[in-house]
Order: sequence, then C-alpha cells, then structure tokens
Amino acid sequence: MKLFGKNGITRRRFLIGGAAATAATAAAVSMGGCSGNDNTDESGEPQIVDDESQVIDALDEYSDVSGEFNNIATWQLPLGTLLFHSDGVWSAAMMAPESAASPNTVGVLSLTSGNLVTLVSSATRGRRYNFHDVRCGSGVFAWLEVDYSSLTWVLLAAGFADGQLTGDPEQLDQGDSDWEPSMFTAVGSTVYWQKMPSTNGSKTTEASHCYRWSVGDSDSEEVWESPGRFATHPRVCDNVLTISPRVRADEGTYYGMTAVDLSDSNFRQIDQLVLPAGVRPFEAVYMGSSFAFAIEASYSGSGILGNMGTFIGREGGPYVYVAREPAACPAGKGTRYLIKTRASHCMIDTDAQTYAVLACPDRSLDYGDYPASEGTCDLFVTYATTKDTQGIPESVVARVFQL
Repeated sequence: MKLFGKNGITRRRFLIGGAAATAATAAAVSMGGCSGNDNTDESGEPQIVDDESQVIDALDEYSDVSGEFNNIATWQLPLGTLLFHSDGVWSAAMMAPESAASPNTVGVLSLTSGNLVTLVSSATRGRRYNFHDVRCGSGVFAWLEVDYSSLTWVLLAAGFADGQLTGDPEQLDQGDSDWEPSMFTAVGSTVYWQKMPSTNGSKTTEASHCYRWSVGDSDSEEVWESPGRFATHPRVCDNVLTISPRVRADEGTYYGMTAVDLSDSNFRQIDQLVLPAGVRPFEAVYMGSSFAFAIEASYSGSGILGNMGTFIGREGGPYVYVAREPAACPAGKGTRYLIKTRASHCMIDTDAQTYAVLACPDRSLDYGDYPASEGTCDLFVTYATTKDTQGIPESVVARVFQL
C-alpha cells in the first residue's frame, strides 16, 4: 500500500516515509448552492490559460520592498519540534519523546509566552500506535494515531482551552489499510477532515467524503462527497472551507478547487476553479475573493495553470504568479499572501503590487524555515531547524510575525 500519496504529504508524513483585480467580479461569478449530499453536479469550465497577458509574474513585475516584517517573538525549541498553527494564540506541536516509551508526544506552543505544553504523552490506542499528525483550534485539539505495522489509524479530538484539554478524547473516524489516514484541520472548536480510499487498497472505487465535528456534537456531519480522492488538505478561512474534489468525473480527471460557505446549512458552493485535465493542485485555500493555489509539477499541454508555482486568482483570471517551487499552503491577510519557497518566504501584496522576501534564521538547514500557519491569519508562525557552529542540528527556532 502506498500510504502517503502526492495529495496528502504533510511535514509529518514526509518525515516518516483576491488577486485585487479579480475581487471586483466576485459577486457576479459566485456559484449556485449545493446540498451537502448532492454537490458533485455543479462545476465550472476547466481553465485553459494560454494568454500570457492574463498572468502577472509577481517577482518580475512587482516592486521589491523587502524588510517590511513585524517579528514580535522568537523562541528556541527542542530539536525535532514541528508546529501547526490554524487560529488563535496556540500552535499545535509534535515534539521529541519525553521517554523511551513513545517516539513522540503532542501538545501546544503558546504564541504569547513561548512555553511548550505536552497534552498527550502517549498514544491512547496503545503502544503499537504512534502520533502521526496534530492540529489545534482555539477550542479543540485533534490528533491522528497510526499503527504502522497494520496501517490502522484513528482520528481523535478533545475540547481545549487555556493550554489544556477540557474533556476526554472523542473518536471521530478510523480506518485500515484500505483508507488513507485523514487529512484534517482544526479551527475554533471544529475539526474538518477527509476520508479517502487508499490508492492500493480494495476500496479504490469508493467515493471520498469531507466531514466536520464540533466539541459537544454527538456525531459528525458530512460536508461534501467527491467521486474520487481529494487533492489537497481541507482549509478554513473566514468561515469558508476550501477543498479540491474530483469534478466532471465522466469526462476525465479534473480537480475543482471549491469554496464552501460553512454558515449555510446546505454547505453552499460559493466559488470554484476547475484546473485543466490531469493537473493536480498541491495546496489550495480561498482567501478573500480569490483562490491561492500551488502546482508542484509542470504539466505539458495544460496552459499556464499547468506550470509549477503558486497562483492567486479565480475563474476567468487574471492570475498573479510566483514562479518558484511551492512547499506549503499560502498564508496571509487581506491582499498580502505569504508563499513558501525553498529557503525563504515571499510576501506578495496584490493591491500595492509589491513583494518582500522573509529570510530564514541564521544557520538554518538548506530548506530554511517552514510556515506553521495556513490561510488567513493575524499571526504568521514559522519554524526552522538550525545548526550549531560545527554544522550539527542543534534546535528549532520559532518566530511569530504580526500581519
């Protein structure tokens, strides 16, 4: 079984094995409503972009204003710490073990004090299981445990407040080798996750589903069904969920990056951008009135949206483009987008038409620092493994920037 496909590669999984010009048209192009159980029949036209005038290369055409970053905190953390920030003043953390009984632990980092707090020191399902992924919203803490010998997994969550769990863990979902370990996110007191068949299991023809659960709910709720596997992690910004289901399934392999109104009881589709046939998004998030999405490979014969890089825009264009290999989900606020490149971050301001480069900390490993934050955020959190004067990895440097 191929446990971790290209669509689902997170930092942990890797370690183990509107543009302003488009915002003015947002209301006119909004998609029709769809039911949470009948939402695969509305899809836009595949966007084949061959006109170079529809694409703005930000690093060539925007002005460089590097240096405009407000670093409000910097902390040194133990080697091996991984951070995941969704909202609020706490970041989920996967940490090095506290004892030989467990290969890792999960908890949170306070973005106000820099304190690391362990919340779950060993897997709840027993010693065969290991922590695989973790997220924290302002009111919920969620984590994934995997038994790597059988490829059985379980997704759990508990209420969270003031740096501690407020209840017993609830099992949200589970699966065996026929089902991919869930890609999930946590925002506020709600967890959103996707359940997809494994590419090599016996359920490959099954549909994929996106669910949500909030602290206090007796059961989960289905948000969306996809006739094939989702391409990207679920992301939530300003009460809008971004997912990338398969669309136009009877015509070929098409992915439609889709913005879903979470305040609507029927989960109304408010926007969608369908990529050319065969083009798979690596990351996608709906911020403001635009999709910010990354393509991690170049697809021949697919037009400009089949090129490797990060794009900001929506159906019909134009698109702002950063022609660098993408490494993470875009983040930012308003018309400012932070895009991770190999060893730094680029902040693109589509309104001011400027860009700035955020350099990584001194003596970072080759890939620089990594964004813990995703989508719209007031605080942008990064972390980097740094080396000592002898070139040996020594610690993790976490930084917090006010946007």
